[in-house]
Amino acid sequence: MKAASYEKWIWIELIGFDNRESDYGVAAYLDTVGFIPESIFLLLYTPDFVHAHKGMDTEWHLPMEACSYGARPYGKLHDRQEWTNFQLRSLVTELQKHGIDVYCSFFDIYQFHVGDTLRASEWCAAHPELYEMRKSGEAFPAINPLKRLKDGSWYEDLFVQDLMKVMSDYGFDGYHGADGYTSPRLSLAETDYSDDMVEQFIAATGVDIHTGLAARCDGNPLDMEQRADWIWNNKRLEWIRFHCERWGRLWDKIMSAIRKEGKKAYLNTAWTRDPFEAIYRYGVDYRRLSDSGIDGFVVETVGASLSAGAGETEYEPGAEFAAMLLSIKAYVPEQKLVCLNAIQDTNEQWDALSHAPTVLERDIYSLANLYLQNSSGISRCSGGFMACLGDGISRDGWNWIAKRWDGAFDGEPLRTAGVRMVWSDRLLHRSLEDYSETRHWPVHKYMTELISRGAPLHTIVNVKDIPETDGPILVTLLHLLPDEELQSVLAYRNGSSVLIGRMTERISRIQTIANWRIDCEINGLFCVTRDCSGEAVEAFAMEHSADFERQEERQRSGFKEGVSWLNSLYFSPVSEAFLSKCVEGIIDRTNVPKSLKNEAFIRAAVLETLPHRWRILISNLHMNYKSAHLDAGRPIDKITVLTDFPGVPVHPRGSEFSLYVPGRGIVMIELELQASGDE
Repeated sequence: MKAASYEKWIWIELIGFDNRESDYGVAAYLDTVGFIPESIFLLLYTPDFVHAHKGMDTEWHLPMEACSYGARPYGKLHDRQEWTNFQLRSLVTELQKHGIDVYCSFFDIYQFHVGDTLRASEWCAAHPELYEMRKSGEAFPAINPLKRLKDGSWYEDLFVQDLMKVMSDYGFDGYHGADGYTSPRLSLAETDYSDDMVEQFIAATGVDIHTGLAARCDGNPLDMEQRADWIWNNKRLEWIRFHCERWGRLWDKIMSAIRKEGKKAYLNTAWTRDPFEAIYRYGVDYRRLSDSGIDGFVVETVGASLSAGAGETEYEPGAEFAAMLLSIKAYVPEQKLVCLNAIQDTNEQWDALSHAPTVLERDIYSLANLYLQNSSGISRCSGGFMACLGDGISRDGWNWIAKRWDGAFDGEPLRTAGVRMVWSDRLLHRSLEDYSETRHWPVHKYMTELISRGAPLHTIVNVKDIPETDGPILVTLLHLLPDEELQSVLAYRNGSSVLIGRMTERISRIQTIANWRIDCEINGLFCVTRDCSGEAVEAFAMEHSADFERQEERQRSGFKEGVSWLNSLYFSPVSEAFLSKCVEGIIDRTNVPKSLKNEAFIRAAVLETLPHRWRILISNLHMNYKSAHLDAGRPIDKITVLTDFPGVPVHPRGSEFSLYVPGRGIVMIELELQASGDE
């Protein structure tokens, strides 16, 4: 198996360095880390970092909130220090001496506590006209970079000007577009319904606001909420598409200036969201941002912190984030994607390295082993990891992290076992319209629910590449595919296929589908599994009961749009029986090992590294240790354990083997299989 290269990045506050040292603690820090990262992203917290910049003619102190995340008073190694502009410039230079690219990074927020006192960054506090405006008329304390200043000028023009001055003065290699500068903080159902943003919306789209609604609503909460509800309920898609273009225009301006100076820029994805929810919830189109000329995305795959309950969340996002990373890579395949690895954040008060290491290890191995397939073969979706955040970690801690990063990216497999998810850009946009009307599941929702139930789905392929693809494929929303893409899927003969869709009038008239003889009502949900010759092996429809329909009606009548990404969108229900049968069909069409014990908790991802050699990542969804008893379907010659645990040999018994997997953890092994007699 070929060796794989990957990016090692670190996101870190100034508190992670030491301005009492002649080199600002750089040599000592890198010695502790144990490797030289390709890039370091300095988290400077607040927009005041660029807007309150006083130049380099004299030495002056940075705002305290730029010297540590939210002005936290101390770290693990020392107290927050006062940094000057000259010291920061020298720190950047010292890091660059080691061949490290240095990026400036900050959020759109500006409030912080000093003791019990809530304070605000000075420049941001002086510009309330830029705050995100809830539909209730209440200002949310974050800068909306799409808005205009009091004098009517565009904030984005001032931002680009100030950003480029700061990048030049400090010598930064690039800019990291962090939270708030790549998407709003709240969903489009909630914000920003200020007069400024609504005026922009009307000017850009030509939408006529209902005559009974006030044209000017700032300062009048009731009028603003009425107008907001009318826009969301009557002009939702126009509102969403307007924001997609506005965020694109912002980044067109940023990237034009950055390219002129020979700099680079990476953007955070929108609040852990896949392409569909990024568009629907936040008006952020990753393709549109990609077209602005960015260098790549930092994908918010912060599963470990959420699984461990950071911020008192009750959220297990493993399957959802796997589906998210796969779908983003399929949508913007040319972009470098670097996964945000949730290691620790002292200010936010969580530490996965110390308190949930098995979850962190699971994230590392699983996220690094999701793949995009095209006519050239398979390649990883992730190009590396960004440590979040990188201050105060011990030498042993860094050694633990680096060992797992290296192990996760060890080698390039020939192929993956399991099913290949078929992606379509056009289907993404069609499903946006469909969901707005019906609340039917988009592709990402199907992926998440099928993976969570054990479907071996670790690879994605664009529909245009399926003629050169081999192996089992999975298609959802079959009924929404454009004609030519639908015909390509129906003509697939390089492997078996699992097709899920709704029996629309259009679909029912296609002869190939009519020949399947599915007992399915119009617009009902169905699934068909086909063999390599295209013959239907099994076809079934989702059954409806009176209880199921009453449940659907209760859920629909009480749902609210998720204001935060932590709150799920409402989706029309799909029965557990239907989903389970789909997963059974997927597993039957693949050659993945069969789980013989603890099937509800044990998951296996299989990579073929060489002929007759499999690398298997075995994860455990349960809190406690569980034994994985798997049948590879072929006699096994030898098993090699590649992770620290279990620390004992694992011996095959014919085609079967068993081992323990830590609670919410992962184990990686390698199987050498016996060649069959005809090979």
